[in-house]
Amino acid sequence: MQTPTLETNASSIEFDFVKGHIAATMTLIHGLIDQGLIDRDHLDTFFGSFMDDLPHSRETLGLRLILDQWRQGLRDGQPEDELKGQLFEVIRGGRKN
Repeated sequence: MQTPTLETNASSIEFDFVKGHIAATMTLIHGLIDQGLIDRDHLDTFFGSFMDDLPHSRETLGLRLILDQWRQGLRDGQPEDELKGQLFEVIRGGRKN
């Protein structure tokens, strides 16, 4: 069994911090969508660029999947209530099913 190191713990804490910021940002974004201030297509393009900059690793896979599904919902015109439910998947670290 591998013993967690200080570096592993810091990495986990940093990743949790990033997930929290992403979830907070997405919450603000949904408020702007609700007010009609943000165009879904431009938002999708922005998040596509953001995801291109994420490292391709096992640690970011769950986050990438949730963000990709969220972006698909933006493109498909999914209701805001369903999109908002997906943003909490980011906080929990991804879907369990």
